[in-house]
Amino acid sequence: SSRQNPMVKALRRLDKRQEREKGSLVLLEGLRLVSDALDAGCTPDCVLVTADTFEQHAGLRARLEALPSGVVHLATPDAIAAACTTVSPQTIVASAPRPAAPPLECLLATPRPVLVLDGVADPGNVGTLVRGAAAFDCGGVVCLGACADPWSPKALRSAMGAAFRVPLAAAAGWEALREAMAAAGLSVYAADGRAEAVAHYAVDWTHPCALVVGNEANGLSVAVREGMAAGQVAAVSIPMAAGVESLNAAMAGSIILAEAAQAALRRPSRMIGRACGGLPPASLSAGVRRSDTGP
Repeated sequence: SSRQNPMVKALRRLDKRQEREKGSLVLLEGLRLVSDALDAGCTPDCVLVTADTFEQHAGLRARLEALPSGVVHLATPDAIAAACTTVSPQTIVASAPRPAAPPLECLLATPRPVLVLDGVADPGNVGTLVRGAAAFDCGGVVCLGACADPWSPKALRSAMGAAFRVPLAAAAGWEALREAMAAAGLSVYAADGRAEAVAHYAVDWTHPCALVVGNEANGLSVAVREGMAAGQVAAVSIPMAAGVESLNAAMAGSIILAEAAQAALRRPSRMIGRACGGLPPASLSAGVRRSDTGP
């Protein structure tokens, strides 16, 4: 039957992180994600699409017809449903090479804020934070430690195509990442609800910086908290009404990133570009001055 087709089975296996990493592939479910991947220059290696979708979307049809022979296959809705992880019916599904992660030093060589996900475990939260990073013009996202895969189907759906618009990289350990951020001249802030934390609107976000968002249940990792105790990381909080204990990790991170984006609009002269592989501008070559409220 169509559900036993080798292509259907191969696509469905991409629901597992091990399978995605083994082939450096991502699973693209639905018209939006397939279109976003094509917009980003990805070339799918397998596409299953219903005849109706192929005929009704002229622009998509032209792009699919331009792909190499043997990549695009007309399929029944049942076959596509078997290949997808979604509950809602899709009319197209594809696999494509995962975009290559930039070298960490290149990702960090940016005047725009860098978002660090410190063990954020829920794929939906990871995707929402990646979407926020793209929306608020971050220079990149770094997944630290046991973070959910930003290329998982659920994370990709939550990101709404943003994973193809913002650089993504991974870091195995905090100390190496901290040293790389220090070498790049980044001030490091961490979202934290403690009373002594600086309000997010009181931070000078116009200097090169990184924001760390912690795990949903346990908050920031021990290593990051040790960095805070050592004065290497500054705690940042979001003032809230009395009686509200905390915010969802994705919501908190997005609120702070929005504030950073507004700061850049208010003082755009500070946001001077730096090219990877080159030297920073002379005004930054001796190190970046930290915010008065920073570490």
